[in-house]
Amino acid sequence: MNARPIVVFDSGLGGLTVVAALHRLLPHEHFVFMADRARVPYASLSPALISRYACECASFLTTHQPKAAVIACNTVSAVALRDVESVLNVPVINVLHPTAAAAARATRSRRIGVLATSATVKRNTYSTVLNELLPGVNVFSQGCPLLVPLVEEGWTEGDIPRAIVEHYVESIRAANVDTVVLGCTHYEYFREHIQHAMGNGVTLVDTPAAAAGELEHWLDEHHDTAERGAGSVTIFSSDVTDALHRVVESLFPQESSISIHSVAVERLSKAALLPS
Repeated sequence: MNARPIVVFDSGLGGLTVVAALHRLLPHEHFVFMADRARVPYASLSPALISRYACECASFLTTHQPKAAVIACNTVSAVALRDVESVLNVPVINVLHPTAAAAARATRSRRIGVLATSATVKRNTYSTVLNELLPGVNVFSQGCPLLVPLVEEGWTEGDIPRAIVEHYVESIRAANVDTVVLGCTHYEYFREHIQHAMGNGVTLVDTPAAAAGELEHWLDEHHDTAERGAGSVTIFSSDVTDALHRVVESLFPQESSISIHSVAVERLSKAALLPS
């Protein structure tokens, strides 16, 4: 038994969909989540800056003495995973690999669509991983740069978000895919719009569930679960706004074990300079 927390990191609100899935599946565990909302979106930054910011957040999370970590950011998983792993120095689950594995299991036609940030698409990471898992698979990727800002502004409903989603899915719908990867955890907030645009015959991979299942398997395999009892979720954000509170209330209704804290960007920068 191990009561030390599991830390989770994302550039913004998307990672909370993963935290919610983790908390549902592993209610006895203690989770510490960091959202770097003051510097979102990461996808528009250079790889060097993505790595720097992600490593600063990882350094902050190490102060909580975690037993494991979940990188709930596809962009970081695609661009800076090795750098972040070296800072965390604990076992790390990233959302990209279990999501790709779930897509490989789900497809029947071997035609998979990927909706992702521009940084993830440029790295061609999903295509590479999927071809390792399922040689000969056809992967059709589409960058969706407007979706992350819409989520951070709390604008996921209405005609304009629906029209933007319709525009982004047009190319992968035309490719006759039977499975779609939401290659950014922010896109979970548009799941219904994407499903409607693609049609009910297309499978949308559940990224939060895939990541949660991977973590559960690791904890069981290493006998590293927490003792029975109430778990908790502690949320840190470099920018705490009403949008954050609204998302937390919707994902964790009537939960008394959730706390939200602000952490300044300057503190994150200092954490990266501290000796490990």
